[in-house]
Amino acid sequence: MNIFLRKTEDRSKPNRRDFLLRTGCASMGLTSLVNTISQFKLVGSAAAQSAGEDYKALVCVFLNGGADSNNFLIPAGGSSAARSDYNAGRGVLNIPDTQFDFSPAANNGYYNGTTNNDTSQVTTRIAPLNAGQFDPLTRPGYTQGNLALHPGAYPLRTLFNDSKDLAFFANIGTLVGTQQITRANFNTLPASTKPPQLFSHSDQQVQWQSSLPDKPFTQGWGGRIAEIVSGMNSGDLGVSISIAGTNSFQIGLTEQPYFMNTSGAVSSLTGFSGGTPSTAYGSALRNTALNPHYLGGTTPANKYNPLAGITGLTAGDPLSGTNYQNTSAGYRLRALEQILSASHESLFDETYVGVPQSARNTEGLVGTALAQSAAPNPTLDAHWNNWFPGGFAQTDLSNQLKVVARLIAGRSVLSNKRQIFFVQIGGWDTHVSQIPSPTGQNQGQYNLINNLSRSIKAFSDAMKAIGMWNNVMMFTASDFNRTFTPNKSDQTGGSDHAWGGHSIVAGGAVKGGRIFGRFPDLTVNGGIDCTGNRGRWIPTTAVDQKAAMIAKWFGLTESQIAAVFPNVLRFQPDFSTSTLVDRNLDFINFA
Repeated sequence: MNIFLRKTEDRSKPNRRDFLLRTGCASMGLTSLVNTISQFKLVGSAAAQSAGEDYKALVCVFLNGGADSNNFLIPAGGSSAARSDYNAGRGVLNIPDTQFDFSPAANNGYYNGTTNNDTSQVTTRIAPLNAGQFDPLTRPGYTQGNLALHPGAYPLRTLFNDSKDLAFFANIGTLVGTQQITRANFNTLPASTKPPQLFSHSDQQVQWQSSLPDKPFTQGWGGRIAEIVSGMNSGDLGVSISIAGTNSFQIGLTEQPYFMNTSGAVSSLTGFSGGTPSTAYGSALRNTALNPHYLGGTTPANKYNPLAGITGLTAGDPLSGTNYQNTSAGYRLRALEQILSASHESLFDETYVGVPQSARNTEGLVGTALAQSAAPNPTLDAHWNNWFPGGFAQTDLSNQLKVVARLIAGRSVLSNKRQIFFVQIGGWDTHVSQIPSPTGQNQGQYNLINNLSRSIKAFSDAMKAIGMWNNVMMFTASDFNRTFTPNKSDQTGGSDHAWGGHSIVAGGAVKGGRIFGRFPDLTVNGGIDCTGNRGRWIPTTAVDQKAAMIAKWFGLTESQIAAVFPNVLRFQPDFSTSTLVDRNLDFINFA
């Protein structure tokens, strides 16, 4: 039960939090951003009244530790200039061209549409629909467009090549945008023109998740979006839900994430369970599907009034007319919820009591939503069983995404039109032994990519099964890419912290089968290697540019997008289709 978080608070009254927030923001020059978001929240709420019955969900998959995405998208074909540069720079981290066509090992097969764990030969070579559009201008030899995915990413290959609802963003990263950064000027530019602490895990995670590397952190870009769209939701649950603990991405002013775990369990107040079958509050409530209504006025149909008076004795039941059972647990819960219903003159007391109020309602709401898809659930569970056959057990990430799928399946209970989910997979800080032995498919980066790919494919199949894939936008993010060159020449070698890298975007609205942005020039100690000879690529696309279009798909107007991403127009003049096409950023079918 999230007793430390509440969905919203009464912003019409002055309070200590607002005072500290606004004075703090003013001292840091952030008042304009805070006030603008606050104003757009009202606009978003008003617009929602005529938005109709629609639902959209963002799913951020964060690859914690800095994923080596140089081996997500790999030049293929021995005669291409890109493959030559790849062979020259990757060293022990090289994925041989022969490994893109292979037969999976036993217990590491794939779902073929009818049975799982099929070990027939597969390929991870891809044929981008926009081959040539993502190539570096200065490297004409790259225009052959021969690319492959990592051998562990076959499930992603099916989404990219076959169903065409997954795409890649090439060489994306954190940028300030006040001045173009090149290899020639990298060391002489003022520090203010570059993201601070470029190769620091904690700093780059925050900057990726805030999209504002040149400002002190106050909110994540997911949290800023949530502020604007919160008026579209009528339930007690906030916009943001994290299945992976705390993060910067979902932090807002009034909108804070609700935290859950991979089991999908929701902790209720203890001492009130029971009934037949046993349910939370089953020994205290007559109808456990209802939540308490603390706000006064008319009680909604899905709630009960803790202050409801006793209407008269019925068969010796002193609590007849209420939702509380005539039991010890019923009396105790009624007393507790009546205390929570009391109003307080002190702003501090009023705010304090709002926390358990919100927590009590939220855990009941989420529990009911999850009950709509409780296991065993053939519609959802089958897809995880398909992509995680015997010998390849369900993983933390796959279970996180299964909880997201269950909440989307139970969306009608939540009464939310917009939801933002955060899931995470760690282990990407691969300084040592990044490439396992040829048989090590459950080791090193191979295991990470295999896990990521299977989890995304299982989730997409589940969303298609319930008809919600068009309503979901999934994207990956990470601290940073890793050095193109290895740090050792033997099998214990890994990679170190770098900058621009590749990320994934998937969903029914994605123009899949394409590479967006610009594939990096893989010239070590030259080209866009920012400094030295390790292959740290200067990003050619800013986080803001990808995130801004995701926000547009989520329902924000261009003026709202500019408020959420105040730096985005430093990287492109506008959001017109011609600009997006010209910069190879037109990755969403808004129709």
